Amino acid sequence: MGLGVWSMHFIGMHAYRLDFTVTHAPLLTLASVLPAILGSLGAMVVLSRDDIPHLTLFKAGIGLGGGIGVMHYTGMAAMRMPAVLYHALDLFLVSLVVAIGLGILSVYAYRLCQQGWGQRWERACASVSALCVSIAVCGMHYVAMQAAWFLPTPGVSASPSVMSGSHWLIYFISGSAVLIAALTLIASRVQRRLNASERDEHMTRSRLLEVISSLQEGVVLFDDRARIRLCNAAFERLMGVPTEELIGASIWQMTYAKDSQALNERIQQALLTQGKWRGMIQALSRQGQVFPAWLNVSRVTYADSDDRDYVALLSYRSEEQQAQQRIHYLAYHDSLTSLPNRRALQERLVECAQQASTESGWALLILFDIDRFKVLNDSLSQDIGDELLRQMAERLQQWQDNVSQVARLDGNEFALLAPLPATSQAAAEQEALRLTAEVQTSLTADYQLHGHTYPCRLNVGMLVFAPYERDSSATLFKRAGLALLEAKRHRDGDPQRFHQAQEDELEERLTLEGELRRAIYNHELCLHLQPQVDEQRRVIGAEALVRWSHPERGNISPGRFIPLAEETGLILPLGLWVLKEGCRILGEWCQDPGYHHLKLSLNVSVRQFQQPNFVDQVLASIEQYAAPAERLTLELTESLFLNDPEGTVQKMTELRKKGIRFALDDFGTGYSSLAYLKALPLDTLKIDIAFVRDLTLNMQATPIAGTIIALAESLGLAVIAEGVETEDQREVLAHLGCSTYQGFLFGRPVPVESFLPEVLTDTSATSTQQSTSNPPAVIALGDESVS
Repeated sequence: MGLGVWSMHFIGMHAYRLDFTVTHAPLLTLASVLPAILGSLGAMVVLSRDDIPHLTLFKAGIGLGGGIGVMHYTGMAAMRMPAVLYHALDLFLVSLVVAIGLGILSVYAYRLCQQGWGQRWERACASVSALCVSIAVCGMHYVAMQAAWFLPTPGVSASPSVMSGSHWLIYFISGSAVLIAALTLIASRVQRRLNASERDEHMTRSRLLEVISSLQEGVVLFDDRARIRLCNAAFERLMGVPTEELIGASIWQMTYAKDSQALNERIQQALLTQGKWRGMIQALSRQGQVFPAWLNVSRVTYADSDDRDYVALLSYRSEEQQAQQRIHYLAYHDSLTSLPNRRALQERLVECAQQASTESGWALLILFDIDRFKVLNDSLSQDIGDELLRQMAERLQQWQDNVSQVARLDGNEFALLAPLPATSQAAAEQEALRLTAEVQTSLTADYQLHGHTYPCRLNVGMLVFAPYERDSSATLFKRAGLALLEAKRHRDGDPQRFHQAQEDELEERLTLEGELRRAIYNHELCLHLQPQVDEQRRVIGAEALVRWSHPERGNISPGRFIPLAEETGLILPLGLWVLKEGCRILGEWCQDPGYHHLKLSLNVSVRQFQQPNFVDQVLASIEQYAAPAERLTLELTESLFLNDPEGTVQKMTELRKKGIRFALDDFGTGYSSLAYLKALPLDTLKIDIAFVRDLTLNMQATPIAGTIIALAESLGLAVIAEGVETEDQREVLAHLGCSTYQGFLFGRPVPVESFLPEVLTDTSATSTQQSTSNPPAVIALGDESVS
């Protein structure tokens, strides 16, 4: 490489024409090749390593470029002429920058090409790097020559532009460079041939037979006419037949298994269509011994021939190996139906993703379960349910040839995975609906279960997806599961497709759940109070309503996070926080003469009240904040009394003995029963907002409200009408005998610190002003209907 760089420079020097005779000092000229060789050697040494730091590559590029520069200026110093050589400093520096810069570029070009393209493109990498080195030499040479200028010695006359006396050197250098390059190429090819010949020489037929003979599995090589060409000692031992009899015999005519003829047909068909076959067989030796064996037959493809040979491997399987296979089978199959299980389907989904071509192909994942399957088990016994599952599995297996996988996931839930022959998503969804309808029709036909005819109904969830998108199997199952959940909600038998909105809603709920959990434990919630007034509009108490002001989302409606808290169990810590915060407020009011007479109502959820330690929680909170028990009212809903009426009465009685009062919230909208209403230790009935809102709109609402008021009066209970928004509603309620009210007419829910003494002393004026200047909007009803 150094000689090639030097020859390019020296020939370029002889192409330079001056007005006087120029010669070259032989020794110094030959010495100028050394910097080129050293720079090339440094680059080669660095590039021959595997892991090279960037700094080392950078230094190697500087060495290569610097060697080119030193070579050039050493060669110019060897010039002998009747003139003085000068250099322009700026172009001199530019020439060095060109040489070093392109030297660095050539080193990095070779390394990057080698890393990006691999060994197969090593010649292309070398060509790119060689081009950069050539440009470096030429660029540096001509910039440097542009920087040189010559001042002839006075008295020297001009002569033809020739560098005399050095033509032999030009031919010598050029010939040497070409000769060395040719010898290098020839030597590399000879070396490859020698290596290949040496490998071929060592891998002779005898050695190949020795390798095959050392294998513990039986190996047989036969041609397309089934004639055995080669077999090893292990196969001879397993079959009990000498090798001399096996060579040249037809393997299809051998009785190597109990069902050889039928097995041969299956193997030949598989070899024609797929080129391979494998499976467990009951092998048979010549002595009549039957033993379990694993047979694997594959087609052999030769690179230099069109001959078709086949190789068969026969492995003896002991009872222990059979047990391991059984364990593996059970790990991937359902024991009741023998269908593949969830794990097998998950791995099949991974295979589909790996085999999918880029941006093409669609697939369908169906999840379905049997509607009202528990009712079937409870009414006709679990054996009948198992029989239904087995028969459904048999019907599913009939689809195995048309789909990629069928599986039983767990319980009464099954799955089907199928490719969709479609080029667009719309066509894929259309094909998915067609296939799903056919599968559903075949699976919902009547079943005969031990004399019982059972018309099966299915809940079906569908997911059309693109395997090339490489979604994880967990993600695919989650999305198909969301579609199945939607089908269970509808329960109309129609398949439900997955929509992205379902996943977005689920993620939103999970996010909101986490944020609500943090809000509860970080005390980010607050209580708002809505006044309760008597007939003179004097505030006699308030109902505490929980509010959540999210730092990013803003105010979140209770109608959104209270149901979420109920579903996730967060209602328990939330309810406990409301209880303690309410007792804290009561304790502070007790110390203020302007507030000590006020009562406070707290809503209690069903799950919170059913906690075994609920009574202890209430009493501990009252004691902790020195709250007057007689000023605390716990509001309960009617559904609480349906689950555990005896336990409910017992807890209410214990708390009632301590002075705590109870109100029945939303009376008249649930399962109102006079039997439990008479037995419960209640103090107050709250007329639901639905009746109050319709007092002036619906003629039926007035007698219902009157009946509730009369019922409460006959039982000795107080009555509070919630949701009072207009003066007309208040007048109707007053005429019916209700004297305690709650609603926007008298005040909206406000933070505790805004519940000022002025509200207590001048409620009448404030409420009148609200009703005349700012009539409440209907949309705000939710503020008090959900606590």
